[in-house]
Amino acid sequence: MPHASAIVVGAGMLGLALARALALRGRRVVVFERHERAVGASLRNAGAVTPLAVADAREREQARRSRAVWREFCDAADVWHDPCGSLVPAYDADEWALLQEHAAAADDGELLDAAAARRRCAWIGPRGLRGAWFSADDLLIDPRVALRRLPDWLAERHEIEFRWKHVVTRIDYPYVWSGGRRHAAEQIWLAGGTDAAALLPESAQTRQPASRPRLLLRLAAQNDSFRLGSLVSNVAALALGAAAARPSAPRLRERTGADGGVPDLRLLQSGSGELLVDAAFAADHDDAPTAQRRALETVRRLVELPDCRIQQAWTLPSLAGADAGTAVEALPGVTAVAAPGPAGLGLTTAFAFAEDVVAGASRARPADAELSARRA
Repeated sequence: MPHASAIVVGAGMLGLALARALALRGRRVVVFERHERAVGASLRNAGAVTPLAVADAREREQARRSRAVWREFCDAADVWHDPCGSLVPAYDADEWALLQEHAAAADDGELLDAAAARRRCAWIGPRGLRGAWFSADDLLIDPRVALRRLPDWLAERHEIEFRWKHVVTRIDYPYVWSGGRRHAAEQIWLAGGTDAAALLPESAQTRQPASRPRLLLRLAAQNDSFRLGSLVSNVAALALGAAAARPSAPRLRERTGADGGVPDLRLLQSGSGELLVDAAFAADHDDAPTAQRRALETVRRLVELPDCRIQQAWTLPSLAGADAGTAVEALPGVTAVAAPGPAGLGLTTAFAFAEDVVAGASRARPADAELSARRA
């Protein structure tokens, strides 16, 4: 392999975003991936690119920048996407109070009364509906399609080289070993996941402590005329996301937990028409059937669905721990990057997060001198 100025280990969402960010800064990038195509937890999530779900203002700005990259890619590669926005209906008094507080402080959405909310989504549950918050920021993609097409676009647009089915077995800067051969680069990046944990087992930054997992449900196909029109989420999700700092948010989060409610749920409809539920487990000790029951109870309150039967269910581990969203030089010349959390938001922030990580690490490194010495 010709000498690469940057090697990325791992072609999940984070690895792909890092490869793009490095290429934008003039690096010649080679990505090593043990599987035959892009993999990772992002491939299994619901497909929401949702700035509304992000609490931190800096990360929300990253989410909007990442959304623009998704639009650029989807338009150029003719990949389905839906800039449908998010609708957050309120039913209880404390939910409506939070939406009013958020509307008074936010500049990225619109507070709707009950009638306007129903006009935007005719399927919103009418019983006790006080109104809703609508944000146009959110975007839907199909990760199973998008993440399989994204490497081809990166290769064409940014001349990134992918080495599929290449397991990296050892790193000793400036080399990585794969298939019994060593490959040199000025920079080596480990994009989270099992590869990072195996290659740098002593580095705390490769161990992302799991917390509460997320539940994904694929529901039965609805009739042909059924279209949600927007991503729909509960107010509790907003209280964890963009409205987390509003005065009513802590009380609402506490009340949701005490009532056994789902702390964070989104319902969306894919390009093929299937409905997907993305929800946090309501309690750490919930088993899968209990989590599914709680999630469906919340869905039935939010939306009048013709058919709520579950066709498929799976979980994603939540990797939002102390090391989530960090990048450290684990070894001279080797940067280990932990995916930004919580689980389910990798699609939302990854592109801009990677740009910022690479920009911060773009200064000349002492390790570059070591590479030159070894090559001499």
